[in-house]
Amino acid sequence: MKYTYAYKDSEGKRHEESMDAASRDAVFEALRARGIRPIKVVAADGSKANGEVVGIRRRVVASIVLLAAVIVGVAAYFAGARSGEAGDVPSFEAEQTRRQVIGDTAVVDKGILTGWSEVFPEEGERFFASFAIPGVKAGQRNTTVEELNAALGRKVAASPGDGMEARQIKSMVEGMKAEARAYIAAGGTIVEYGKRLTERQDAEIAIYERAKADFEAAKETKSDDDLVAYWESLNDQLRNLGIKLLPLE
Repeated sequence: MKYTYAYKDSEGKRHEESMDAASRDAVFEALRARGIRPIKVVAADGSKANGEVVGIRRRVVASIVLLAAVIVGVAAYFAGARSGEAGDVPSFEAEQTRRQVIGDTAVVDKGILTGWSEVFPEEGERFFASFAIPGVKAGQRNTTVEELNAALGRKVAASPGDGMEARQIKSMVEGMKAEARAYIAAGGTIVEYGKRLTERQDAEIAIYERAKADFEAAKETKSDDDLVAYWESLNDQLRNLGIKLLPLE
């Protein structure tokens, strides 16, 4: 099949040429070998434009919407709802459920890795903390039902010596406890609640990874301006779900 592709040279001048290739991937492989990064690839039959198979982006967006619906459906099992959207000025003292932690990245990364063990002395709270940040893979925990029930009977409050990150994670854990109590009051069990947390977080991780993969693919086909606009649109979707944002080099 014949493909027409466009690219800009080092002086910013636009060129448009054609080649015969077996597939879109073959076109990109040949161009990469020549040091060319195309800004447009169009097949002779019109089935590909700007390097995108017709319907691919639509399917990706549909997949993100579907996974978002999974999150909403799982969240519907919980009596509580996530508060504190990105961009809000959070009240760390109030009970809030899940969102991204604002602060020192090193502190947050260490907390995720250790299950926030420096913040929570009890395993029950560490379990909730491992699911507190949307889109972040929870560490493997061997928490017992007794430890979870004990956590539901405790109140963890912020102390004067807490840093900003500790106050946030405590706030989220207390919000999740309230969510769990409401779930149990509606007829569920703490074990079922834990399973729902896993389902919700797996769906969030899938959304992030799908968006990340789509963005990486777009780097091969979009101009710099279009790529930034696309990055912003993907991050808008992630931000609305409280999931971490895609970085931009």
